[in-house]
Amino acid sequence: MEISKVHDISILHLFGEVSFMEIDRIERVLNSLQQTNHNKVLIDMTSVDHIHYVVIKNLIEKAMSFRDMSGDIRLVSVQEDAREMIRFTGADQYLEDYANISEGILSFLTRTESNEIYQ
Repeated sequence: MEISKVHDISILHLFGEVSFMEIDRIERVLNSLQQTNHNKVLIDMTSVDHIHYVVIKNLIEKAMSFRDMSGDIRLVSVQEDAREMIRFTGADQYLEDYANISEGILSFLTRTESNEIYQ
């Protein structure tokens, strides 16, 4: 797992199989971000082969918590196997996903911020 930042958006890069054994580590990172008011999080799933349904359930719960603080957790570059698990669990109703990191970043920008960038 790696973390990068663009503006006020934290990007959590996950790799390989994300099993229930990684839940605690992911939660610690998300809790740390939330405690420091870094409430906009993208989870880059470009290199995720499989994600366990319990991890998805926890991401939904954390996303709801981030939304209470005017933030969110959004997914980017979800591979087909992971996408099937997300659909199977119904998480696609709660977690937005975007084709790539650029689209995910733009999804967080308000109309005002977008206008400032392009002026």
